[in-house]
Amino acid sequence: MKHGFFLLCIFFLSCYSEHSKEKQIIEKSVQVYGWNQKKFSIVFDFRDYRYKLTRKPDFFSYQRSTFKKGVLVRDIMTSNSKLKRYLDENPFILSDSLTDIYSNSLNSVMYFFQLPRPLNDPAVIANYNGKKTISNKVYWTLKVKFQEKDGGKDFQDEFRYWIDPKSGYIDYLAYSYLTDGGGTRFRKAKNIRENNGFIFQDYTNFRPVKKFTPLDSLPILYEKGELILVSEIENKNIKVLNR
Repeated sequence: MKHGFFLLCIFFLSCYSEHSKEKQIIEKSVQVYGWNQKKFSIVFDFRDYRYKLTRKPDFFSYQRSTFKKGVLVRDIMTSNSKLKRYLDENPFILSDSLTDIYSNSLNSVMYFFQLPRPLNDPAVIANYNGKKTISNKVYWTLKVKFQEKDGGKDFQDEFRYWIDPKSGYIDYLAYSYLTDGGGTRFRKAKNIRENNGFIFQDYTNFRPVKKFTPLDSLPILYEKGELILVSEIENKNIKVLNR
């Protein structure tokens, strides 16, 4: 009886261990990048905008600002309110459609900037997808989808993350999306650096010749040199204001 009970415990422990593999990977990576910190503000430049990210327990604020024809244009969205636009500090009413467009754009930049923290969001469905060798280096593979509830307008997007088992760094990622005609992208991390307890990185952004190429085949196409360079994703002038 005791022998049977012991075997049963081993069975359940092995199931739990396998089931929680993705959670262990995410938690390790989030810690390594410093996104487990509870309170901070960070500003950075990306393309034509200055961004500000603020996080406190149970609260976040996303902001971006730029000058257009001498006017300061500022968009702000928080965990408590939809995106609002200000022109030289004066409220400017946006249509619902434009609010959605600007919200999605701001969310997208902040999503990639905060990786791997967003992998802990409640809407994320993460699964460990085994090991993959890319450029003679072995990586953990995470397959990520989203629940429709709380998954946003892009809940049908799908991601792959290739994470270094030793460092916890996301060296490669890929995703497919349906908005704006849809497509597939593959990103290689570059310019990894530390700043006040955080790890930040930029990306070289590629696309396949075929618009909706399966994500798991992208590392193979990358190694063969068969992906097309789209852009360089570079966050500049990063400052961690407080912790």
